[in-house]
Amino acid sequence: MRSALSLRFLPLLSGEETVEVIPWISGSGSGLSEGAAWCVAAPEVPAEESVSLSGIACWPLPLALASPVDGEGIAVFRGMGVVASAVFSRGIPLFCRCGSGEEETPASEEGDGMDSEVRLCREFALASGHGELLSSVWTGTSPGELLEAARQTAERFPAFLSVDISRPALEASLARERTARVLRNFSAAVALLGAVFCAVQFSLSLQVRSSLDRLSAEAASLYREIAGGTERIVDPLSQARGKLAELKGTGGDDSSLSLFLAHLGRAWTGGETGRKPGFPILDQMRYTGGSAELTGTAQTMEAIQALRSAADSGGFRASLGDIQQIPGGGLRFSLSLRRNDP
Repeated sequence: MRSALSLRFLPLLSGEETVEVIPWISGSGSGLSEGAAWCVAAPEVPAEESVSLSGIACWPLPLALASPVDGEGIAVFRGMGVVASAVFSRGIPLFCRCGSGEEETPASEEGDGMDSEVRLCREFALASGHGELLSSVWTGTSPGELLEAARQTAERFPAFLSVDISRPALEASLARERTARVLRNFSAAVALLGAVFCAVQFSLSLQVRSSLDRLSAEAASLYREIAGGTERIVDPLSQARGKLAELKGTGGDDSSLSLFLAHLGRAWTGGETGRKPGFPILDQMRYTGGSAELTGTAQTMEAIQALRSAADSGGFRASLGDIQQIPGGGLRFSLSLRRNDP
């Protein structure tokens, strides 16, 4: 906000000296904020060079003139070498002006100076569309009137207590703004990185989905080549396992692949109930004409022994090979299956 106000007001100033723009927000709502902004020459900003400002709020002098007009009207003070004027509406300063004046000013000239300051405020009120404020005008010249006006303003307008144009308050405000700017930039960077990460994840998910669709199509094509094109393909892997289980041999002297598959089907399944509960899962079978080498996985050693006993029958001899522990649980085994010699 300070930067936006500086862009708006600084071009209107002479630029001969550094000017501090000090914003004050009295309230906000419906996306809009209201308040005031003071343009103070940098050398005039109160500092702690001679007097400690700890616990003291430094006001622009015109702000102290709000109570004599009840926050609605024109207030002008001229005295002690200072001329201060302000236009208030709903307790918010619309126009504030403060400058130096001559300590020893003739009465006629003092009246002319007061009238010119009041006239300037009237012209501003009319130009800004606040003609209703012309009926409430207060003027003061004595230090007592200024002190009483400031005391009443502090009591009746507590929102003004947050105004502080001292150098320590200005530096603290600038430090807070710098911290907020860093946090905002950091949040924006995090949000940008999050958006990029989401975009990358979405792209990867599309690639994974495309790969799965391609693998599914290739599996269906392979199953169709093996099983023929008349069967409706839903799950190629499950249908292939079902085909193997359906193969039932006669147990004769034929040593073809179908005989081995029929024997395995009988050993692995229990009638019409499918694979026997707890039996190992066959991962690979290598058929060499008179024998077959099987590789699979099981949860327990008992399941492997039960498979070996079931396969070691019906004219076939089954023998276990390597048995290895699988990381994470389970066993991997190999089993040799051969026809008994006649």
